Amino acid sequence: MKRTHLTLTAALCALLAGCASNTEFLQEQAKLEPAEWTATLPELQPPSLLGDKTWWQAWNNPELTALLQAAAQHNTDILTALANLRSAAALADDATAALFPTFTANGQGSGNRAQNNWSEGWQAGASGAWAISLAGGNIAAKRAADFEAMASAMTLEDTRIAVAAEVAQTYVSLRLAYVQKLIAEMTLSNYKQAADIARWNYEAGMSDKTEVDQAVSNEENARAQIPLLEQSIDSYRNALARLTGQSVATLDVKPAETVPAAPMALAVSLPAQTLKQRPDMRAATYSLQAASDRVYEARSQWFPTLNLSGNIGTKAATITTLGASGTGVAGILAALAFPLLDWGAQVTATEQQLAALDQARANYTKTLLAALEQTENAITGITTSQSRADALQRALTAAESAADLAMQQYSAGLTDYQTVLNTQRTLYSVRENEQSNKADLATQLIALYRAMGGGWKPTTENGAAETEPQTTDNGTAG
Repeated sequence: MKRTHLTLTAALCALLAGCASNTEFLQEQAKLEPAEWTATLPELQPPSLLGDKTWWQAWNNPELTALLQAAAQHNTDILTALANLRSAAALADDATAALFPTFTANGQGSGNRAQNNWSEGWQAGASGAWAISLAGGNIAAKRAADFEAMASAMTLEDTRIAVAAEVAQTYVSLRLAYVQKLIAEMTLSNYKQAADIARWNYEAGMSDKTEVDQAVSNEENARAQIPLLEQSIDSYRNALARLTGQSVATLDVKPAETVPAAPMALAVSLPAQTLKQRPDMRAATYSLQAASDRVYEARSQWFPTLNLSGNIGTKAATITTLGASGTGVAGILAALAFPLLDWGAQVTATEQQLAALDQARANYTKTLLAALEQTENAITGITTSQSRADALQRALTAAESAADLAMQQYSAGLTDYQTVLNTQRTLYSVRENEQSNKADLATQLIALYRAMGGGWKPTTENGAAETEPQTTDNGTAG
């Protein structure tokens, strides 16, 4: 008999556990994590900044900070995720309540008159019920609901991080559009100056009409670029208004002359294991655990449920005698419910939860691979932008010198217009590339923030937090 009991217990455990264990799966997934990143970040020179300020405050940009605060409070994606969390928390509370008995109280009074005789009837009592899954299905449901609530909390945090990154990247793009407009206006001014000189030379008989027409064409073509840039500026402003939950009329972002400078002390190489701290990775982990418990819950329905119910009360002819000796009533009932002709529904429910578990595992793998991809791309983007920065600065200095010299020589009649045109085109291109690279560096650093699941605080080799230069990047045009 004892052996039979142990055999049945072992069979029960095997059936309930089945394929729902995630240990082996997570061990396999850990093999996807690289020991080190393919790309490496450049070595940072001290001072490396920061102190006690948060990751975003390290940018020293009050305008960006204000936008991030507005988005945290009013962004609709964040508000939706917050509502989802409240719903998941309520479901978790409901699953907890299902573990305990339910009690109700009741009272009733009646009166009848027949043949001038008045009679009354009064009763009061309480009843309780308790359903217990002998295989632990109630407990599994409670665990699953708790994990689902935790996954919802991590989804909220991931949404906040994603919105912050999108706000910052849109802000950088807006600042770049402002700078590109300034460059276009400077280029237009240069082309206009060259066109004026071409007219003077033509009127003086020093050049032909073709040179004037070409100069005017270049001037008007440069003028036509400005409305396109203004359209881009309006688009980015509209996007920022949407992300921060306000109208574009109330958006307080001033025209800028510079692209936000990326605080490079934030560009540190973090271990791949850090990705486990990403909110979406933690949400995927919690969802995986919840799906396993849902499988356990579904399988527990194959086994009996013990239903306990009882009542206690009092019944009397008058309200004053309620509770008196001899008026009490009580009852208790225990019932064992076992699914007998419902195997099809039980099989279907179990298969649905097993499919949900497979989906949760696939989502975990997808989230992990996306995290690895985003991090590698961000680190590669930072190193690429850094390697281009010095070369572009040297190219800009040379292009400015060449353009100035060509204009002086053209004014003096020492060179032709084609030389001026070539140097101005080169200068315009290099200026755009140099500013775009600065914006790309800032954008890639924000992408690294997103990829690593939030900010971090760099420290010195001895573990102490480093100090931060107290400069402010407003980039506001005069």
